[in-house]
Amino acid sequence: MKLPSRVPTLRLRIGRSSLHAEAVEHGSVTWVGEAFYAELGELADAIARLAAEPPRACRRLVVSLDRPPVQLRTLSALPPVKPQHLAALVAQQAGRFFRKNGQPLVTDAVWVGKGATRVAHAAAVEEPLVEAIAAGARAAGLWLETITPTGDGAPLMLLPNSERESRERAARRRTRRLAVAACGLWLAAGALFVGRLIWERRAVDRELAALAQPLAAVLAARRELRDAETTLNAIAAAERERGRSLGLIAAVTGALPDSSVLTSLAWTGDGTGVLVGAARHATDVVARLDRLGSLAGLRLSGPVVREPIAGREWERFTILFGRDGGRARDGS
Repeated sequence: MKLPSRVPTLRLRIGRSSLHAEAVEHGSVTWVGEAFYAELGELADAIARLAAEPPRACRRLVVSLDRPPVQLRTLSALPPVKPQHLAALVAQQAGRFFRKNGQPLVTDAVWVGKGATRVAHAAAVEEPLVEAIAAGARAAGLWLETITPTGDGAPLMLLPNSERESRERAARRRTRRLAVAACGLWLAAGALFVGRLIWERRAVDRELAALAQPLAAVLAARRELRDAETTLNAIAAAERERGRSLGLIAAVTGALPDSSVLTSLAWTGDGTGVLVGAARHATDVVARLDRLGSLAGLRLSGPVVREPIAGREWERFTILFGRDGGRARDGS
């Protein structure tokens, strides 16, 4: 359903020699007029005179053509072309379907119905007539909206070729302007986006520059804290190792037999070490230390060397303990 236009519109109904005019505003007829013409040269002037008579100037022109001058046909023997190609097919064969009377025709056609009952409704009018209507509209300062057959329900359009070409050119110009405007908007949006990125980057750089000194101070403090933690851990480990060392020395010296001398004791953090000393019987030292349970993998390293000390026979020994000593002992 087409809603009433709010723009004042002049409706013309044109017959063979007469014009009936109505001024319509908000869907209501505000003025009615009539004029006559004898030849096409008078038609444009008649349209201009009628357009000047309504109490409120009209801005658009809607034209309907009586029969005659319009010719209407129902065509059923046409090939099943697409709707957008039907008008071109009828225009190419206008002389076959309509009377030309020595004048070029403006035609239009649409499909009506579906399936086997589909037919083409076609209309034609002499081109000089619609050209005169377009000239009258231009002279009156009216926008020619449409030219259609009177009373035909099919949406047929009989605008002159010059008007159609003019509208196509205008549509192309609008399309180009819209394309240029769209490109301009995209470029502007891109420029704004890039500008915003640059501004944000500079703001971030300023913030980083402002935070550089406090950040360096925080990092230095963290390094000092880590160094202090490492130092404290080392001190704690040394304290634990010292206590373990004292305990080990006390246990070893307490386990040694009376007739024995310990000249050196060395060990590593993984529990391996070497005992060097002298005793009346080296095997007795190994047995006592083994019963102690503090040292694992005890074994003598190399042969026992006998030598006299203070008039007595002593055995110099080297005892290994720990994981290596344990593997060697298992394999011995």
